[in-house]
Amino acid sequence: MACRFSRLLALAIKIISPTKGLNTSAQIFELMQFYPQGITVQELSERLNRPVSMLNLCLKSLVASKKIAAKKNHNQWVYTRPLVKIKNCC
Repeated sequence: MACRFSRLLALAIKIISPTKGLNTSAQIFELMQFYPQGITVQELSERLNRPVSMLNLCLKSLVASKKIAAKKNHNQWVYTRPLVKIKNCC
């Protein structure tokens, strides 16, 4: 009986392969410069073709290191790069 149910249960597994170049955290940080208003994890997932769970781990690390900021907008988190202050600009 268990055999019959195991054939009915199919999981959608998405296999990703490593890409050359920047790691996922660096890709997030680089992409965010084009979204000064902020970007959601779902939008990041679509742009970077990475699962939301992976991005959440990277975002948590970037927020903890203060490289990006997170704010809740209605029912979702929006991630932004903090503005850089320039000393003695003028």
